[in-house]
Amino acid sequence: MPLILTRENALDSKRSYASGLLTAWGVSVILIGLLSACAGTKERGPMSSREKARTLVEVANGALSEGDPTGALTALVSAEALDDSLPELYHSRALAFIAKKNTQAALENAQKAVTIFPNYSDACTTLGKLLLDQGRFSEAETYLKRAATDSLYRDAYRAQTSLGILYYRQSKWTLAQKELDSAIDSEPEQSCVAFYYRGHLRMKDSNMASAIRDYSRATQRLCGGFGDAHYALGVALAKNRQYSEARKKFIEIRDRYPDSALATQAMEGLKYLP
Repeated sequence: MPLILTRENALDSKRSYASGLLTAWGVSVILIGLLSACAGTKERGPMSSREKARTLVEVANGALSEGDPTGALTALVSAEALDDSLPELYHSRALAFIAKKNTQAALENAQKAVTIFPNYSDACTTLGKLLLDQGRFSEAETYLKRAATDSLYRDAYRAQTSLGILYYRQSKWTLAQKELDSAIDSEPEQSCVAFYYRGHLRMKDSNMASAIRDYSRATQRLCGGFGDAHYALGVALAKNRQYSEARKKFIEIRDRYPDSALATQAMEGLKYLP
């Protein structure tokens, strides 16, 4: 099953004002320039250590949005030296370690962010998803519920989606559908994974028409690159005896994802179509 952290935990665009400036070798130069410029501002005087640290966290987030987790970690080391009490610092570090596929370090940093600020919904969502991926459902549920019920959290759909997956994996179908429905209702254009898992629920209930609709939504617009959803749609079409459409979908997968496991599965699917 696909991870949603890489999709659903997409970095906040509001934090990426440094995008386009950063390169793998240039982060330290930008740090020096930013801090020097800010320290000399006459109108308000020098920045405090806390303000400088927050500026460095923003630089780190810009590096992350440019696909440079090493540059992000470099900025975060400097930020921590100035102020090690910022929860957002540890959340950004968790995201950097996720990008580097260092799950344990990501988990430790997400946990530290939540320890400092228990109601930090972004960090609760990240920590909950990491715990979910490790099968630690009870722990994950605590943090995901906290974020999913935060009325001021703009990305609550991400926590709701992870909760839906958690309940799906526990065969708690009613709870899973409730959370997936909530995610879809709040952010239909970005709820690729919620549509995908709700499609699974429709398939389980043999509601093929609804499953096809959900899988189709999981492949549209922002979800266009969601390969698993494309394959699930092909399977649903075949089971619904829409053989021509299923054939087109499997061929599309073969052409879109050549030399991949999905392409192999699609070719196997083609063999069984009448």
